Amino acid sequence: MNKTLLAGGAALATVMLGPATVLLGLAALINPAQAACVPTTSTAASTTNGSPAGADTPAETSRVVFPLPAGTWVRTSGYGMRVHPITGERKLHTGVDFAAPAGTPILAAADGRVAFAGPATGYGHLILIEHTVEGQLVATGYAHMYADGIGVSVGDRVHAGDHIADVGSDGYSTGAHLHFEVRPGGAWAATVNPEPWLAGHGAAEVDQNNSTTVIPAGCGADDVAAPEEFDGSNPDALVDDPTSNGKITARTAYVLSQVRARFPESSWACWSPRPGTKSEHPLGRACDGTFGNSIGQAAKGHALEYGWEVTNWLKANATKLGVEYLIWQGKIWSVARSSEGWRSYNGGGMHDPAGITGGHYDHLHFTIATGVRA
Repeated sequence: MNKTLLAGGAALATVMLGPATVLLGLAALINPAQAACVPTTSTAASTTNGSPAGADTPAETSRVVFPLPAGTWVRTSGYGMRVHPITGERKLHTGVDFAAPAGTPILAAADGRVAFAGPATGYGHLILIEHTVEGQLVATGYAHMYADGIGVSVGDRVHAGDHIADVGSDGYSTGAHLHFEVRPGGAWAATVNPEPWLAGHGAAEVDQNNSTTVIPAGCGADDVAAPEEFDGSNPDALVDDPTSNGKITARTAYVLSQVRARFPESSWACWSPRPGTKSEHPLGRACDGTFGNSIGQAAKGHALEYGWEVTNWLKANATKLGVEYLIWQGKIWSVARSSEGWRSYNGGGMHDPAGITGGHYDHLHFTIATGVRA
């Protein structure tokens, strides 16, 4: 990678991404509605090992999705050597092209952090997002958007399925489409064929109702009111469960009340006997939540989006709340192994992880630790 920093009234950067592909600048373009959530420091940051300066490696992604909503696209050009439709040169096509109407939402393919968002020769405008997928750093690229079609800035955190931009036809383009790339190793690494990568990671198509607003740094789950302090002296004391005729711990009841107050569309069930199983529910330490869907019906559209909002809030406030772990959408996250991010859920030895309910595709599970105080 060649990088040259030029001194002047504003710092500019020229970065060699690959053969005959040079970025013109690193000025990030943001949606004005997000301005209050964007850090005031310059987004033209230098990079180290492919990540924005000072940024931690992104946590393990919760899932991988196709970068355009279902039913909106047609594949028009694959990865590999071809005659360039604009220049007439025979050269490597570094991604795959999906034709779609101008303005179609472009979705983040995985959870991650925006490493670049701005103008780039040939690409028109380009977004590069870095992710951790199965323990490996990888970047995805999205190109040919117009300047006003970019909704993210360098450093923004995104989740899989977030609406990050709109399809355009800027740069070397013959019509509205998304040029999509995959770069194992990070934003400035070489590309590979995106199609087997998407297939190999089980990329799911989502409908347009599942495209959500990007979460800028410091926003998203942080925008929902933080939990109040637990005011009990004994978090393990058993109290009446408002969702059943059983008992739950005082700490579990506290978390349940905090979630219900902030996410009134969610529905919860906590204590249940579950004889013959290893479960925290009969111990009063666990609750399951749905988000407009029913048990046995996978969360989709608004239910899936709302479920992620609740999940991310619980995750962001896990230490204060006393949450031990979360299970949602075939993944598990725990405080004890938080550095690993979301991990594949194996069913815990008592559930079928491939099933809708066993894999927690229809409900979010949280378990509260014992003896925890705020």
